[in-house]
Amino acid sequence: MKSLNVDRFSLFDTIECGQTFTWTREGDGYVNVDSGQVIYVEQRDDTLFYETSSHAVDISTLFRLNDPLDEIQADITRRGFMQESIDFAPNLRIVSDPFVPCLFSFISSIQKNIPAIHKLMNGIRQKWGPSFEFNEKTYYGFPSLEDLTDASIRDFEELNAGYRSKFFVRTIEAMNRGDVTEEQLKTMEYPEAHDTLKTLHGVGDKVADCVCLFSLGILEAFPIDVWIEKVIQDHYRIFEKEGKSYQKKSAAARKYFGQYAGYAQEYLYYFSRNKGVKPES
Repeated sequence: MKSLNVDRFSLFDTIECGQTFTWTREGDGYVNVDSGQVIYVEQRDDTLFYETSSHAVDISTLFRLNDPLDEIQADITRRGFMQESIDFAPNLRIVSDPFVPCLFSFISSIQKNIPAIHKLMNGIRQKWGPSFEFNEKTYYGFPSLEDLTDASIRDFEELNAGYRSKFFVRTIEAMNRGDVTEEQLKTMEYPEAHDTLKTLHGVGDKVADCVCLFSLGILEAFPIDVWIEKVIQDHYRIFEKEGKSYQKKSAAARKYFGQYAGYAQEYLYYFSRNKGVKPES
């Protein structure tokens, strides 16, 4: 295996914090099959060991190892819960996941728990995705939009996608027409990228923010769910001052935490889930 010395990075916290559904646990490390090959990564102290089934891979890009973590944490630090959240996982970084599987995973996440999301995503991989042989095992990657051209609502329903089946099919149709493309989105600032993603069927504010943050690398995006809502209500109360709509809450969070608000969100989310903070039902 190849090796890479890393500074200020925790593979475990980065993958297990809930921001990615393209990496899965295997043995002492994690596997990703959504980038056109199999990538295996494990960490021992300050060294990442990795191997691939085909071509070379830039691990630094996948895990944003060049992000100025000291600067980011200094910028978002607030007394109390925010500082506790950073201290809980100080070497957590935002991922840079492939666009299509990231988009589909967060559409899948609507009213589904994490195991159910993984199950649905794996069902899509096995039904339409490419297969790879690696270390005497067969792995399935996420299909391209072209591979999904003929996928029907019934096909997705058979994978227990439920009402999301229509979302998937209409999103595939729109993106294959070129209504929304990854290339276009990567040229946009946050407001335009967020609004453009929302033109896709089934993509609301939170899903759009997740894709902006975890795939497009727009670090000011601040996804809001019941966990984050609870944390902000209990510790910062900035939502109360700005209004009740998602848009106003998002604007308040981005103003309060700044250009790296997405990092603040992920630290708060991970810590609150592990500390046992319960969102209101």
